Amino acid sequence: MSREFIRHALYFLPPKGSKLEDFGDSWLGWSVTEGEVVAHPQIADLPIATLTERPRKYGFHGTLKAPFRLARGVGEIDLITTAIALVSSMPAFQMPALQIARLGSFLALVPQQPSAELQQLASRLVRELDPLRAPLNDAELVRRRSAGLTPAQEMLLTKWGYPYVMDEFRFHLTLSGKLQADELQNLKSILQNHISQLTQTPVRVDDVGLVGEAEDGRFHLIRRLPLAAAKR
Repeated sequence: MSREFIRHALYFLPPKGSKLEDFGDSWLGWSVTEGEVVAHPQIADLPIATLTERPRKYGFHGTLKAPFRLARGVGEIDLITTAIALVSSMPAFQMPALQIARLGSFLALVPQQPSAELQQLASRLVRELDPLRAPLNDAELVRRRSAGLTPAQEMLLTKWGYPYVMDEFRFHLTLSGKLQADELQNLKSILQNHISQLTQTPVRVDDVGLVGEAEDGRFHLIRRLPLAAAKR
């Protein structure tokens, strides 16, 4: 039975069956790949369900093209067809090994060095899929602007429907909701020890995950779109 989605997005998802995927799904408590709840691990008496409540519905991912509504007259099949053609024209690659970092008031995994391939992939997805995106409505604009945007971010929001793209793009896999400084430091210390084995080697990027947001706000994998070198 097919499912209709409110919004769509393009994500980096960890390789299927990888330790990174297993950690991320259990840490957040939701598998975007399987579309099901996952039990949290027991780590140092951390209130993981509370710490991860905000990012849970999105699943463990790195945003490449942020959630958007389809334009009038555009169907999901149009998005799939266009995205497949685009993604299959770009080569698979390795991103640098990850590290835990504080981004404002939340924690995330980020590459230890910049990745030109990640930047190019995200920029092309934003630019070339934009004709399929519906314009932001007033409520969406208010929500985006509530974060307090710089003039550059406001310009990007107006042009591309999201303020953190192109030169403002910072790839990350979110680990927590908003926390106080002392909470962030404590959580970072505990997690660094717990997932040290996941932050020592580069990460393969063989495909892009096309995902959809269901009526309850949770995101589900529609299909993985292979990059060129990953095609069979």
